[in-house]
Amino acid sequence: MTLMLLGILGAGLEVKSQLGPMEITPEWGWAGWSNPAVFHPSGGHIWLGGLSGLQAQLYHSGPALSDFSTEDGVVNPASFLAALSPSEAIDFSTTVPLLAFGFREEQKFEFRLASRLVAEQQLTYDRDLFTLAWLGNGHPDIVGQELSFDEMGLNAQAYLDHSLSVGAMAKEEKLWLGWGIHILNGIGAVQTQALEARWTTDSVDYSWDLAGSATLNVAGINLDSLSDGGDATGFDDDSGLPPVLGSGVAFDFGFLWRLTPQFDLEGAFQGRGGLRWLQSTQRREVPSSAFVLQGLDVVEWLEQQESAGTLDSLPAALEDWANALPDSLAEAFAPNALSGPPAAFDTRVQETWRLGLRYRPVEELEVFAMAFRQFRFSRQRDGFVFGGVYRVRGNIAVHAQGQIIGQRWSWGGGLSLRGGPVRLTMSAQNVVGAFLPLDAGHLQGQLSMGFDIGYKKAEPRNRRNDLGTGKGMWH
Repeated sequence: MTLMLLGILGAGLEVKSQLGPMEITPEWGWAGWSNPAVFHPSGGHIWLGGLSGLQAQLYHSGPALSDFSTEDGVVNPASFLAALSPSEAIDFSTTVPLLAFGFREEQKFEFRLASRLVAEQQLTYDRDLFTLAWLGNGHPDIVGQELSFDEMGLNAQAYLDHSLSVGAMAKEEKLWLGWGIHILNGIGAVQTQALEARWTTDSVDYSWDLAGSATLNVAGINLDSLSDGGDATGFDDDSGLPPVLGSGVAFDFGFLWRLTPQFDLEGAFQGRGGLRWLQSTQRREVPSSAFVLQGLDVVEWLEQQESAGTLDSLPAALEDWANALPDSLAEAFAPNALSGPPAAFDTRVQETWRLGLRYRPVEELEVFAMAFRQFRFSRQRDGFVFGGVYRVRGNIAVHAQGQIIGQRWSWGGGLSLRGGPVRLTMSAQNVVGAFLPLDAGHLQGQLSMGFDIGYKKAEPRNRRNDLGTGKGMWH
């Protein structure tokens, strides 16, 4: 199911669970969309297609591979279980910009428009599931104890994000405010609305007792066709364009307060809103039920076979028992399609809150520090990032940062180069992870190319020698 969703909904290559130069530093092109009060350094900028900031990120909230394995690849399941929280998540997210541009009037006003494709997935799982798999249901710590799998679930969505934002100077050289709106067009979604699952192994006869219920909402995926081995999407449109199955709106707001010429305080929230899925929706419910597996009494079975004089092979009996198990489970937990028109459902888009400061001890150097909180589907993450940017003649900017999120440190960096109107930027929020992937709980990379448009500052001229050629030029 996960692989299928990655193929359907990951139609670009982003949880942006972190902040990097793309969101913080103007030279990387997208800081004004993260905090609309932050202006781009050029008079205008244009970003086209996938070159304008392709982002991909994989994040695991639990332990990294090196936390429970050796360099030789030997895995220690006990260490893995000890490092797990009761509930963990695996996130995969991709953002593919389609078009973005902006222009500004000095430091007084900036206007921006952008469109991008976003695909994000989140798979949550319970520690109890791995505890059961490692210890076995006959372990003294398992027998007679109720194990809960309620935190398991899959949430995924793909949508187009068309945004408009503006920033304006509210107080002369002191305070800038910004606000923005996102018009969201949904392409497809999967939502685990509710899941209850309880597992108990009886302490007397070791029978298994599984009880629970579930509700699953989907848009853009034909569950009936999928269960019959057919096309998962079932779209009849041959135009090649993705169907618009849901719509929504989200909002941004930010401020930049210049306390002194060297010291700024900034804050913002981004993406407060969500989608309502109205078309091609389906819902499946598994009503509360229970299933008891008595198991196979091998001793009794052997005695019956011996008394009947027809002693078949034990593997054949186990195979018959195992083949009947899925049918029994399917009968006990049969999903039901609700009667009547398909019900609409809502999903949230990623929401980020941040508060921080910027300090410029000299004109070429800027250091920053900020705390942030992000909401993605039903989970919340807090983090803190600090670092600096060194600018060389306005053409080169070097970025370095440290970040902690989920009790895991990462060290990132980036480079921005401008030659004429062309600006090329690249960054990684966890550079160490590229060289030590087993120690990385996450991987993230970003590459973009854009065009800067502006005018250099007018220089004093001798009127006698002024030929009236004007000042317009690439800067």
